[in-house]
Amino acid sequence: MASVRRGLRAGLAALALLAGASAQTARAQAAGDSVVGEIRARSAGVVQVLNQWFHLLGAASFERDEVCHLGQVPYQCGLIAQGQLAELAAGARYTCALREFPGDARRYGTCVSDRGEDLAAAWVRSGWAFAHRLHSDALVADEAAARAAKRGLWAGASPPVDAAAPATVSGPAFILDGNTLRIGGVLVRLAGTDAPEGPQSCSAGTGRGSYTCGIFVRGMLSNMSMGKRIFCTIERRAGDDRNFGVCGEADPGGTAMRTDVPTLNEQMLATGWAVADRAYPRPGYLDLQTKANRDNVGLWQGNFLLPEDWRRGYR
Repeated sequence: MASVRRGLRAGLAALALLAGASAQTARAQAAGDSVVGEIRARSAGVVQVLNQWFHLLGAASFERDEVCHLGQVPYQCGLIAQGQLAELAAGARYTCALREFPGDARRYGTCVSDRGEDLAAAWVRSGWAFAHRLHSDALVADEAAARAAKRGLWAGASPPVDAAAPATVSGPAFILDGNTLRIGGVLVRLAGTDAPEGPQSCSAGTGRGSYTCGIFVRGMLSNMSMGKRIFCTIERRAGDDRNFGVCGEADPGGTAMRTDVPTLNEQMLATGWAVADRAYPRPGYLDLQTKANRDNVGLWQGNFLLPEDWRRGYR
């Protein structure tokens, strides 16, 4: 696997440096507007084709650990939804047209199988996904039909879809990955940071082999928030419907963030287990990353790809 050490000592230009012919192939692949291959379901509407990750345009569902209710009985609707997506995609080869939208750092794809079936539409019609209206309303009618037939998610009481988040949230945090957490049913992405994806591997340093850094960084964020009430100030971006937050340990009353300890955003950057978001920088965050790089801590102990480059297929 081609890898790169993000050496900020040489300046920001070095951030784009990649090594090897395999990286050149991946770069050309990612630069195109389509990708062809089998689909692997990775999370709530995120799929992988070859070595590229993207969201299905027009469809989304709940995270893997989300719980819905059928009558008074809870069940793992997020896990079932991902399984349904995997089942629908199985045994077919897909051509996926890729798109990006202003203000949204995510990539999206419309995937049609060699049998002529649109995967996102089939998923919404199954009732295990809903129409994601941010960039497309093409599947609204499919969602309405699934609702009327009480299929999948609509057979019982589902968590709210597209619910507006409050300006602040406070409470125990459940960690989904290295920069995403849930507090009281609200998903929050740590603003100004990015972290390796779940299956992403990184080098641990000379002679030390590799490790699954995506899982490791999730554990590090879990450890930082363990046993604490977390307070987040929520912000939204034009063109992106996710919640971004600056989060840290709550004060004793749970009504504000403690000011005498670094935020979780800052801690992840300072310990080297996250990198600064280049698209949406925040004051001081790049300085924390630079120091972590210089001190060889966290991810910087070895070689790794920036998460955004990894998602685009560079290996």
